[in-house]
Amino acid sequence: MHRAAREPVSRGRTRIGALAVGALLLLAGCSAPPPAPATSRALSSPTPSRPSPTGSAAPVTVPLPGITAWPSYHADQSRTGAVGAGASLASLGRAWSASLGGAVFGQPVVAGGRVIAATETNRVVALDPTSGNIIWSASLGDPLTDVASVAGCGNIDPLGITSTPAVDTASGTVFVVGEVSTGGGAVHHQLEGLSIATGQVVLSEAVDPPLPAGEDPVHLLQRAALAVANGRVYVSFGGNYGDCGAYHGWVVGVNETGAPNPVSFEAAPDGQGGAIWQGGGAPAVDAAGNLYVSTGNSNPDPAPGGPDPIEYAESVVKLSSDLKPLAAFKDRTAGGDDDLGTGNPVLLPGGLLFAAGKTDVGFVLRQSDLSQVAAIRGLCGSDPDGGAAYDQATNRLFVPCRDGGIQAVDLSTDRLGPLLQGANGAPIVVGGAVWAVQYPEGTLSQFEASTGTLLQRQEVGQSVPHFVSPSRALGLLLVGTDTGVVAFRGGG
Repeated sequence: MHRAAREPVSRGRTRIGALAVGALLLLAGCSAPPPAPATSRALSSPTPSRPSPTGSAAPVTVPLPGITAWPSYHADQSRTGAVGAGASLASLGRAWSASLGGAVFGQPVVAGGRVIAATETNRVVALDPTSGNIIWSASLGDPLTDVASVAGCGNIDPLGITSTPAVDTASGTVFVVGEVSTGGGAVHHQLEGLSIATGQVVLSEAVDPPLPAGEDPVHLLQRAALAVANGRVYVSFGGNYGDCGAYHGWVVGVNETGAPNPVSFEAAPDGQGGAIWQGGGAPAVDAAGNLYVSTGNSNPDPAPGGPDPIEYAESVVKLSSDLKPLAAFKDRTAGGDDDLGTGNPVLLPGGLLFAAGKTDVGFVLRQSDLSQVAAIRGLCGSDPDGGAAYDQATNRLFVPCRDGGIQAVDLSTDRLGPLLQGANGAPIVVGGAVWAVQYPEGTLSQFEASTGTLLQRQEVGQSVPHFVSPSRALGLLLVGTDTGVVAFRGGG
């Protein structure tokens, strides 16, 4: 899994408990200190819990027209991370900062005139995009603390909501998954669907996979972003940093409405490992509703040099809407800890997709059968980590590199372009410009997609989590930090 790329420990350790049912007080969020800890409700078993929101459902004035939604990881189901220009981002400056009492590892998502962020303290908040003030707030329950002691490894602490939420814009529902502690080292993974307008619960399900005998959900990390498609919410799992304990990579799908009728896919069924963590990225979804995921190495590590002998390890896997494997591609040079699953697959025009891992090879594959079209070698030189972004105007991919830089890849020639210096987080493309963050320091940079020229750079003003990726909507650029969310707005 991701042993070679250490994630910094989350800063905030405040335990956010259950919030009073029906509370109507609007919580101050903009540049305010974290709320005082509350007594958390006890969960005696992995019975689905129902968080109660606090706050107001008052309408929000959208600050600027243009891009009005960022509903999931990298904006679209193809995971290109590309949107139109929208309002100008020239002369970028900080618009507001919201302190939420916990680290925001996933991208903030935007829909219904609200910015939604989720924290490692298992808190979900809706923010006013004009001010950063909290509109409503809900808690999924206690996060796991003392993670390394309880699980045997891991370096996100507290461990609550790690993944990027996903929005069903048709129903106005945002979905989140948190790791919920039930005491005594026991945990379960809880899926909640919340009304974007009010924060009220519309779906509440435990979503732990159907684990084999002897396996424990405490050894699973729900790192990959959620995906919403086919009337289902798809939840992916890998292992904690350090790959301790027995675990498999999983994808679980649960119906958005009605009976949950869960479906699942298990990587490494003939062994262990095969984490589906994707550097925080989401499964890609094609027009037919098929999903594409990438996996890590088997556990314990196989021999160096590959191929990994375990089924679906070190692979890109195409799954049907009910998570039946339809095709698979294995990186046959990947052995040891050479995860192919360090970033999510990106769907490209012409029925192609892109995937890359720690062998520093970018693979262009056919979506139909995952047969190889091209192998682009020498990528990054320091492990690609996190979701790549695709700019159709230049036919370039932009791949985040663990030790620094955003690697441009020219798909017209299958050759490497420039390495954009000063950022290492998963990039996005906004109207022909590449935006990316340097973690953990927290600097936000803009590059010209066609040349790689640095256009501007701004300090976030706070440290940021591993693999951080900005979001773009409502005239804002949004960055999750170790304590909340910072928003930027153009001044030109």
